[in-house]
Amino acid sequence: MNNDSSKLEESDKMENKEAPELLLCLFLDGFGISANNETNAVTAAKMPNLFNYIRDYPVTLLSGKTKDARRRYWSLGCGLEDSSDSFLQAETCLSAVLSQFGIKQAKIVASEQLAGLNLFFNNAKDSLYPGEVIDCLSSPSFDEALRPLGKNILRSIEDSLHQKLTTEVIFASLPLAHEASLRGDFKETVNNLEQIDKLLPKIISAVLSKNGRIIITSPYGNAERTKDLATDWADKSPTGNHVPFLLIGSEYRGKTIGLADPLDGDLSVLAPAGTLADFAPTVLALLNLDKPVGMMGKSLI
Repeated sequence: MNNDSSKLEESDKMENKEAPELLLCLFLDGFGISANNETNAVTAAKMPNLFNYIRDYPVTLLSGKTKDARRRYWSLGCGLEDSSDSFLQAETCLSAVLSQFGIKQAKIVASEQLAGLNLFFNNAKDSLYPGEVIDCLSSPSFDEALRPLGKNILRSIEDSLHQKLTTEVIFASLPLAHEASLRGDFKETVNNLEQIDKLLPKIISAVLSKNGRIIITSPYGNAERTKDLATDWADKSPTGNHVPFLLIGSEYRGKTIGLADPLDGDLSVLAPAGTLADFAPTVLALLNLDKPVGMMGKSLI
């Protein structure tokens, strides 16, 4: 795909003269994109709020080359393809760059996803960068409901928003789709996807009220393939399917990434405009920071 189709349309492109006061990067772990079928909990769920955002704001898909959740988180954080031989040995990573520029960052994550959003996203660095804080929430056990986790993540995001002077970028994992898929219960997966949809307006309106922007994406799929049709067994493994990339901000309403909007909100008809490796350069572009030489991905804006 040519460069023009992977960026915001030139006629609609925003003049990025000032960095946003706040940027939230929300990871919907387990939310992958594929065609509608009987095993796809994502298409079975009623998610009117998400589809309204898809209709109103720039959206595209990101592709990856592996099914490895560790590599896919690493790709998001380091700006390199997830199949790269440099796995865990990148020259730099997004968290390191933010720290170098004195940008305060908060990470909100359930304990089951901590390694993904911390260790792998940070290129195997297991200690915090200067200016980086982590709020690690307990993941529910298999016999506990997942809904309280979603509410706790919302509360932690709201707390970080109130700490505006100490937090400029928030990375938050909302893993209800993945955690429900791991239980092998299709109905529960659908219900938790619908809970995500109810949480999104609360999260997004809170960020927009702070003159902030939001990126919604996912490191890997899971909920869109809950069963292996060949064996009729529950499929609890991450998939290598495309994942969404949605950019929300008051100045982006009505704009597009690529050449077309998804028909009736059906993301499965879109061709990816980028890869997981483009996430980190896009975040840096939103913050008016130059991409380091070691990142091979390209900004989508």
